[in-house]
Amino acid sequence: MKAQGAPVPTPRVSSLPLRVLYVSDTGGELGGAERSLLSLVEHLDPTRYALHALLFEEGRFATLLRNARVAVVVSRLGLIARTRNPLKLLLYALRFVHGVIRLAWLIRRRRIQLVHINKNTLAVHAIPAARLARARCVWHVRNPVNNFGRIGAWLVRHCDRLLCVSESIAAPFRRQFPQVDAKIALVPEGIEPAPYADREAGRALRRELGIAPETRLVGTVGRITPWKGQDDFLRAAALLAGRHPKARFLVVGDCVSSRAEAAADAAFRKRLHALAAELGIAERVIFTGFRHDVPAVMNALDLFVLPSQEEPFGIVLLEAMAASRPIVATAAGGVPDIARDGHEALLVPPSDPEALAAATGRLLSDIQLAAALAKAALARVTTEFPLWRHAAIVRQVYSALVPES
Repeated sequence: MKAQGAPVPTPRVSSLPLRVLYVSDTGGELGGAERSLLSLVEHLDPTRYALHALLFEEGRFATLLRNARVAVVVSRLGLIARTRNPLKLLLYALRFVHGVIRLAWLIRRRRIQLVHINKNTLAVHAIPAARLARARCVWHVRNPVNNFGRIGAWLVRHCDRLLCVSESIAAPFRRQFPQVDAKIALVPEGIEPAPYADREAGRALRRELGIAPETRLVGTVGRITPWKGQDDFLRAAALLAGRHPKARFLVVGDCVSSRAEAAADAAFRKRLHALAAELGIAERVIFTGFRHDVPAVMNALDLFVLPSQEEPFGIVLLEAMAASRPIVATAAGGVPDIARDGHEALLVPPSDPEALAAATGRLLSDIQLAAALAKAALARVTTEFPLWRHAAIVRQVYSALVPES
């Protein structure tokens, strides 16, 4: 079904590659969205797709994309924010228009046929720029969008496809814009399990961190930000510390500097360190910052905890499942669609450190249950969330929007 108001697709000669521009923000450290995009481009045939990316900064992500034969452009669009100050409002308006025009010029100059938005915050620039440049546009919705407003409604109407990582992400769009239901494509994340089978990498990391073989290592991995719930993880750790004297706790991740929320996230990180001290567990908690070796991290853990207050999908959950780790997670967002309570994980309510501690303590004590959940988790992620399936859905969307002649 053709989306209302969408530009007519430009026929593509089959011998020519489809020119795709990915619009993301950070070029530095890799969060879930960055790891997902990197995995996708590595599974696109370079003879069929000419891939480009716009990032805000140089860094590890930019380097890895280039290694995957993606042509990277580094340029900041100038994000805007809500304000009642008329001078700031004028400044933001000028910055917005300038950013849209620059992006549209880039799309035309590079003869881009399809723009793929990797972050929600970039839709406000990328969708009007794609329209100006007469390119098709897909919005990869990885985080919740609940307050649309008039601008959000315009963006939804004028993008060609909404790639939603879970039904919980798609639901607000279906509810508020039933007429665009045909634009929605559910695109669950996928993973290659093979890199997560390296048990020796986990043992090496434990030695690096000074973790004794008999220590039970419980950890969480994710961007440091309030909704990821690392404070609940620490409160649960404090409840567990007395009953499990051989347990230690690992917090892997850091703030993403290019985000609008960077200052708030940095303040939250500082509070986490202070909270560990207040709870009397500072000597049993290790804050690693960003780690590039997530498979090794997962294999170093005896138990993985996902304490998110909301979780659009949770690619880190797939990573823990691929490493065959026992899992305790909050039943938030898309989590129950990935790991089922009592089958592949123990699920607890969000923002409930007591429940988190009780479920974690249960798996630390019940080795047979932990092993059964871990085995089932690996089986489910292997059969239900293969990376090739994720890439195949995206390729189908691309082909539908810019069909070969």
